[in-house]
Amino acid sequence: MALGSINVTRVSHNMRTQSMLESMQRGQLLLFTEQARLAAGRRFLAPSEDPAAAAQTLHMSEILEQREQLVLNVQHGDNMLTAADKALTDANDLLVEAHGIASQNLGSLASEDEREAAAELIASIINRFAVVANRQFQGRYLFAGRDSGEQPFNCADGGIIYTGDTGRLSVRVGETELDTVSFSGDEVFGALTGRVGSQVDLDPRLTEDSRLEDINGANNMGIRRGQLIINEEGGAGVFQVDLTGADTMGDVVDLINQAAAEAGATVTASLTDDGLQIEPGASPVSVTDTSTGIIASDLGVLTPTPQAAVIVGADLNVRLTATTRVEDLMDGAGVNLDDSILITNGALTAVVDLSEAETVQDILNKIKNAHVNVVAKINAEGTGIDVINLVSGTAMSVGENGGTTATDLGIRSSDLDTLLSDLNDGRGVETEIGEDDIRITAKDGSTVDINLDGAETIGDVIDIINAAAAAAGVAVTASLAEVGNGIRIVDATGGAGPLIVSRLNLSYAIDDLGLEKFASDPATELVSDDTNLIRADSVFTALYDLERGLRNNSDREITMAAERLHEFTEDMTRVRGVIGSQSKSFEDRLTQLENVKFSTQEFLSQIKDVDYAESITRFQQYQTALQASLMVGSRLMGLSLMDFI
Repeated sequence: MALGSINVTRVSHNMRTQSMLESMQRGQLLLFTEQARLAAGRRFLAPSEDPAAAAQTLHMSEILEQREQLVLNVQHGDNMLTAADKALTDANDLLVEAHGIASQNLGSLASEDEREAAAELIASIINRFAVVANRQFQGRYLFAGRDSGEQPFNCADGGIIYTGDTGRLSVRVGETELDTVSFSGDEVFGALTGRVGSQVDLDPRLTEDSRLEDINGANNMGIRRGQLIINEEGGAGVFQVDLTGADTMGDVVDLINQAAAEAGATVTASLTDDGLQIEPGASPVSVTDTSTGIIASDLGVLTPTPQAAVIVGADLNVRLTATTRVEDLMDGAGVNLDDSILITNGALTAVVDLSEAETVQDILNKIKNAHVNVVAKINAEGTGIDVINLVSGTAMSVGENGGTTATDLGIRSSDLDTLLSDLNDGRGVETEIGEDDIRITAKDGSTVDINLDGAETIGDVIDIINAAAAAAGVAVTASLAEVGNGIRIVDATGGAGPLIVSRLNLSYAIDDLGLEKFASDPATELVSDDTNLIRADSVFTALYDLERGLRNNSDREITMAAERLHEFTEDMTRVRGVIGSQSKSFEDRLTQLENVKFSTQEFLSQIKDVDYAESITRFQQYQTALQASLMVGSRLMGLSLMDFI
């Protein structure tokens, strides 16, 4: 049997060397990678190692950052509420102290000197209370509203002026949730409660420039955009008008007319001073909403049954805005601003000329720039202007200066419709039921006795005086003062004596109306004091009243101030209760967020964090394999005679 040749092959030295190097490099790379994972504590060092896990890690990291920020927000909000509660606790202690001083100084046992000393203590409490009201937390004023970077309470012209706003600071406590963490000085201390509320609806005229967002609509729920359905029966038929993109009433008119023209209809739309008007052409027209819309109703032109007459929309109740022109007020009749108004606040008085005002904003600016510590704002209903006394402790009056401008704007603080119950800081007018209250002695010596039973307003008092004078045949007339405020008594009897208003039957009406006056010859008229002065019903005002009552040695003033302080103490307790409830809500939310944050961290850890036991085991395996490779390599690389045969 023949033997075939045997092919004896060998592995070259270079090949073995290359193979051993590659094996050791792979081992070193695995060892280094596992070592880096252990050092970093991560399952993967680059996204390419595990793209799915890397994407999950990125997403969960973003969620974790958001929740960590929410935790910080809630912690900050809770800390702010805690600081506010501490400030109100200190404020409450000061009110209790002031009330105690008032109680100690009531009655005949308190001497004038003791009350004067007590007044100094109250003055000190006012200063300490201002410090509390200006309390800060992390550089922000707690009771300044949204304007928390500026000190809200400052001394000014005999009182304490509030320069903060009426808003609240909020923090984000959820993905779509905001929660308030502050209260304004107006809410807590009543800083901006002294205001002349607008007495007149200025009723702006509807124009093409009237924005839909500034219109209350026929339903007083705004204009909810959508599509109108117009049916020209017997003509173009049914067509739709898309008003979703309309911004102004001019847009509404243009879109209706454009849609009508495109449909071949003869319908036309236009504006009146109050609303929208749709005029049919040759055929009757109906106007309805889609099944889900309500804009026809909001625009006041909903007409389900076709009609040939003009569809005159309801009054859309345009809201007063800063850009409303004066000429558009009172449904387009405008307001006469040729006469100036007179504003008094404490010791400050200003004559405000509004004759050059073209817009409502011009009016607001001129009143603010009168420098008597008052501001004017459009009221919440958007119907008129409110004038606000910024200073607690002073009294404000807004009156005429020989014309009717203040009355026409609805900002005269004492007019014919002013309720007697509002006079004297709400104490009203005390009359003697069934008895005459006041006597007017004319210059010729004739008299008019006046019974104020049934009077509810200043206008009623004036009417009763005039009726009584006419019945007595005495040429005396009453009216509102032409300058400032008050009741004006004019004597046309031609006598040479004094004009006197006196008390009858021990009635306090003469005091409460400010009419205890006389005018010496040759004067023929007198004007009562203004007893409807506008003051902030604030903590500071009550403290100033108490100080004033102590210095005046007046039991009545001290008693009234003490009653208000007691009421403010109860109010502050309620506010503290609201803050406590809010703080508890924040604590509960913080606990919930911490739990969610922990769960997110745990899930994220499962995705990206290394399993140390598993990784250390692999590291040891790779280390052992590398050592074995080195040992095997050292033997295989050894040369012998066979390598050269």
